[in-house]
Amino acid sequence: MTDAPDVVVDWVEGYTFLGSDDSGHSIAFDSSKKGVSRGFSPMKALLASLGACSGMDVVAILGKRKQRLTSLKVSISGLRPEYGLPKPYTSISIKYLLTGKELQKEHVDEAVRGSIERYCSVAATVNSRAKIEYSYEIAEG
Repeated sequence: MTDAPDVVVDWVEGYTFLGSDDSGHSIAFDSSKKGVSRGFSPMKALLASLGACSGMDVVAILGKRKQRLTSLKVSISGLRPEYGLPKPYTSISIKYLLTGKELQKEHVDEAVRGSIERYCSVAATVNSRAKIEYSYEIAEG
């Protein structure tokens, strides 16, 4: 490990924190159960990170396969225990909505499956704790 951190999280007030990375990007975190929410809850940020990580893989793989993707929406839901602490995700469901011109199902299947099962580091981090299920829908356009 190096002395310089990759990410720093600073307390703002209440349950609001501001995270920033070593490139100057930032994200607000808050607890939606503690009053006015000013950012992502940490657990929803984890789901968003999974969607972004996997989405980047899908875009890259389809680009290599010369598929003409025009839009991609990744919807993620997570299931957590109602009682007890901590409350980690036990299952996560991901749905990809891909739009493009003549997208080939076999390439989309390869991209989505490859991302979740092989390439996405966020999926690799959480899949030992939560079962990840995924599906996709292809729209022409």
